[in-house]
Amino acid sequence: MDTLSTAPTSHGGLIFPLDMFRPTVLAAVIAELLLGKVRNILDATLEISRHPTSPLALARIHGNVVGEDPAEFWRTNPDIALAASQAVPRQCFAYYVRTGPNHREGFLVAQRGQALAADDSDRDASGQHWPVTRLVDQLRISVSDLANGFPGGPRIELSLMEPTGNDQTLLMTLVGQPPGEAGDEDLDDMGEEPPPPPPPSRGGGGGLTQGFSAPPSPSSAGPTSAPSQPAKAPAAKAPQISAADDAKRRATERAAELQELQTRSENAAKSLRFVEDERGLVVLVPVELSETSVLSNYAVSAVESSLPDGLPGALLKTLTGRSIDFAVKVEFFSEVFVDAQPLNRPRFEERAKEIDLGGTKVKALEVLAPRLGIGTLLRLGSTNVFVSRRPDAPLPGELLLSLLKS
Repeated sequence: MDTLSTAPTSHGGLIFPLDMFRPTVLAAVIAELLLGKVRNILDATLEISRHPTSPLALARIHGNVVGEDPAEFWRTNPDIALAASQAVPRQCFAYYVRTGPNHREGFLVAQRGQALAADDSDRDASGQHWPVTRLVDQLRISVSDLANGFPGGPRIELSLMEPTGNDQTLLMTLVGQPPGEAGDEDLDDMGEEPPPPPPPSRGGGGGLTQGFSAPPSPSSAGPTSAPSQPAKAPAAKAPQISAADDAKRRATERAAELQELQTRSENAAKSLRFVEDERGLVVLVPVELSETSVLSNYAVSAVESSLPDGLPGALLKTLTGRSIDFAVKVEFFSEVFVDAQPLNRPRFEERAKEIDLGGTKVKALEVLAPRLGIGTLLRLGSTNVFVSRRPDAPLPGELLLSLLKS
């Protein structure tokens, strides 16, 4: 665990793998969101820095818009991560850390405008389980690296009021390659994508930090090397990647994602359980809450001419004009939101109400599932279930209890 100075600190920002992206677009997206909230960004700037030994980028906002408590600014504006995640190629984390008597840490991970997960804590007496502390351990960086803006690494700065510049020059600065070595191409006309930075290493497993890489371990970066591996010559110019090659790569990745989604949807459709009541249908879908592309098929406000995959066609006649809702297990409170903030255990215990569900007392709270809408989080023992109906709507007790007790 990294230890900050004893003086209280407050900081926050966006962490993402440094890959091909347009810094001016990222700045413009953030500026548009803040202006939409009627925030004063006249003096606001976006600073993007790269970790000196790892291909990670850190974006921080400076100016009066942030106020005197940057951690609180990032905590109360999680939608910045959702917007920014559409301007960078892979996942990004919005994080915040405030040390001192009011210690608080949290983060939100987003990808393509969708919140994937979040964690937040302001009470950890042991000091061993703070969310950002655990996150940076996985990324093999330190909290002080974040607090100091990746000291020693290259950085750029853009005005949020006028986020202009040559994206290729800006990106090459972050990569650490002198702009003159990149050639005379200009990306302003979108004709060429910038050459990528050194690609981050990828482990075999998944998880929230998939796609992020860590700095070389001492064993792989020490001064001694095997005789069969002579010292490298001065770094050669990185190979250029044409717009056509990059478009082909992106198309291949997108096709693989669509194929995986299709497979998940087909598998889920084969294992549906459902019950019909006076409002319509509630379907138990065997996927995770984060798989919104699958679950959204089973959130239908009024059935018209067809039913989602896996439901018997014979139900169409009786369901026409009625709704279809879904229920799914939820592993972590932070997967859902209350008052625009990730839910946590203390807030759930404080605000949840006890209801009777099929003769069993369970706790229920109205929450927001990102990209899916308002629903109810039910809890029995240590098991959570989200159902896309509000608490005042009829809830099929037998079906939901089977999930809560499984």
